[in-house]
Amino acid sequence: MNRRIFPVVLTTFILVVIAISIGNYASNTSAILASQETQEGCKSCHAKLSETLPKDHLPVIREEVKTCLICHVAGGAATAFEWTVHFKHYSNAEFVDDCWSCHLIDQEGNFKPYDGQTAGLKVSKEEVDQMVPYYKSWGTSEYLDHGHALEKLSCVDCHGVFIPKEPVSTEQCFICHGSYKQIVQDSLVHYDAMFPHWTDEEVGCNSCHRAHEESVLLCDQCH
Repeated sequence: MNRRIFPVVLTTFILVVIAISIGNYASNTSAILASQETQEGCKSCHAKLSETLPKDHLPVIREEVKTCLICHVAGGAATAFEWTVHFKHYSNAEFVDDCWSCHLIDQEGNFKPYDGQTAGLKVSKEEVDQMVPYYKSWGTSEYLDHGHALEKLSCVDCHGVFIPKEPVSTEQCFICHGSYKQIVQDSLVHYDAMFPHWTDEEVGCNSCHRAHEESVLLCDQCH
């Protein structure tokens, strides 16, 4: 091929690939947005949000999630608000939907409630969909995640983020449950399990305790 023609052909090829990629991204984004336009968030099920509030809640004038978030701001009462909304839905056997019943991804890629303000959380639809089985387990299962839910703890309380990528560390468990030494003082079974392995770094909370699946008795694998 002529050396003068080759750069032109290469540049054209690269531009075509970029154009196709942009087109696919725009198409996927448009499809997500189009599917979201057919839903109304809370209004799909609740004619009045005020009717879902506890009896001792202060009277409200506006029926919008963004109004709730005026008081339930991040870092304050937001955790209780987030736990209440998710648990009331995912612990209800009649709720058969998922995150997209209440949330959407806006034009800028922010994940947010339908009529709420964005918290700056940018995630993909696939990442959100991966969370659904965990939330359903958290709301109804017999696993430890449900036990934490009953204590009014949600994903972010243990994982530190709304869309976890890594398991919870043992150090995070210690914040609520105390150190190994404190645990064995309160529980003989933990003393019997931990004392022989006190210097074994491979034996920890997650060795037996599984949050999102059935826990195991590690002792049985050797004894």
